[in-house]
Amino acid sequence: MKDTTGADFVVVARIEALIAGHGLDEALVRADAYVEAGPDAIPIHSRKAVADEILAFAKEWNKKLPIVIVPTKYYKTTISVFRDAGISTVIWANHSMRAAIAGMRDICGRIWSEESIAGVEDQVAGLDELFSLIGYDELAQAEQQYLPKRTVDRRPSDPDQFQKLHK
Repeated sequence: MKDTTGADFVVVARIEALIAGHGLDEALVRADAYVEAGPDAIPIHSRKAVADEILAFAKEWNKKLPIVIVPTKYYKTTISVFRDAGISTVIWANHSMRAAIAGMRDICGRIWSEESIAGVEDQVAGLDELFSLIGYDELAQAEQQYLPKRTVDRRPSDPDQFQKLHK
């Protein structure tokens, strides 16, 4: 399966046994079955607030393939613990989004209470940064290239005069 679409193509085989409540043995059975299919990494997940299941999986797995984790629930575990366990990749799946939601709630609350945006302007991203993130220059170039050119409508506002011009 490797390199089927180029060197940058990566196949991961996500193990949901712990999430489904099937335990460590089932997670290992599924991971071993995935190895037969040839993935590049094994993501393993847990619902628990501590990383015990994940660390036990990493120990038993013995680095057969890289392990990817998403520690949304067991967030108090430090990176060094994961590193020491041989976990190769940690994905902070939704913390940026959750931070953005909290920030938007705070800013909107201030705008509401202050009835102005003046007090928050220095705490939000500038328009240049926003336009850069959304690729505004690329959009403007695409509009120039692909949108039909329009002429300005110069019809007189007086309908009688319009009729005279177009007879």
